Amino acid sequence: MDTARATGKASGLILRTVRIWSGLFLLAFVTTHLLNVSLGVISIDAMDAARPFLSGLWANPVMGPLLLSALFIHFCLGLWAIYRRPTLRTNLQDLVQLFSGVIVVPLLATHAVGVSSLKLNGVTFDYAAAIKFFWLGQPAIGLLQVILLSVVWVHGCAGLFTWLRAKESMRNVLGGLYPIAVAVPVLALVGFAEAGRGVLIEAQAMQNAAPAYSEAPPEYAETPAPSAAPRVPYEVIKEVTNQVIWGSLALALLTFAARGVRVALRRSETVRLQRGDTPPIETTSALSVYDSFQAHHQPHAGLCSGRGRCGTCAVRILSSEFPLPDPSALEAKTLGRLGAAEDVRLACQLIPSGGFLQVEPLYPADYSFKDEDYARVEPPRASEAPA
Repeated sequence: MDTARATGKASGLILRTVRIWSGLFLLAFVTTHLLNVSLGVISIDAMDAARPFLSGLWANPVMGPLLLSALFIHFCLGLWAIYRRPTLRTNLQDLVQLFSGVIVVPLLATHAVGVSSLKLNGVTFDYAAAIKFFWLGQPAIGLLQVILLSVVWVHGCAGLFTWLRAKESMRNVLGGLYPIAVAVPVLALVGFAEAGRGVLIEAQAMQNAAPAYSEAPPEYAETPAPSAAPRVPYEVIKEVTNQVIWGSLALALLTFAARGVRVALRRSETVRLQRGDTPPIETTSALSVYDSFQAHHQPHAGLCSGRGRCGTCAVRILSSEFPLPDPSALEAKTLGRLGAAEDVRLACQLIPSGGFLQVEPLYPADYSFKDEDYARVEPPRASEAPA
């Protein structure tokens, strides 16, 4: 039993790690594309000149499959995390990250399937062709690309900042990253719009300059017809894209439905949870201590939004009617990094089995890594804890 429990804890930690790094890999992909598109402020030629060093990094037999694998893995692990969540009640940033992650794959389907199909059919699709296609040929798909980049960027940045905010060493870096997180997509949108404006002006000029002939002029009568361009299988692209979109959305809906069934069928006991000397609240053994505080609108520190990474939700156990479950591998790792005492647990990871539980928060609800006293190795005793 202990071996199985230890294996489960270790696998949970591995899944979290894989989810983080697959997300960072995807965020790097999106960042290079946004930076490439931002060069449209200069010219389309500048976009294509920088393409081998930015978005072109992913167009090779090695990075392409890795990217698709990271997307699939990150999406599936995200759905698994949704299924395992004890509650969907959380803060606004966490909800934005959760639901934006659900629609990332459906939005990426048009781009991924389209680009792959063009490559398989030998169609050259550089930025010059892409901008003309998005602004002249299929403006609806161009608008979808803008929405796609916005959603993916918001999802990626929300996850990145949540991850970094849980690290004390990053407290002086985050302030400089926020302006970059805003500047990169804004510059990309400006570059996309400027490149599109140039294409529209060029198309209008060519239309105004074209002579009106009822039939071909004599000097062009003997000109041979140009060789046929590679045929683009638009119907196949559309069909496969629709399958990916509806398949991923159906999988997401099934995940939420399965989670609803799991929550409805799980057995739970009543828990009376007391914070220090304040009146106790009545909650359930289906929720962690952190989620119970959130459900009863009691603010509690948690810079990583209950992911067990920062340690700022730590509580000291003052009294427990029933034995508490052992710390998970993730919780043990975070507590070990903090040098916490044996009676200290992470509120976001501690799920009491029932009965009465009295805890004392070690940090105030509005705690920030900017507070100088966070560096202490041993968290304060109950008598020292902030009010």
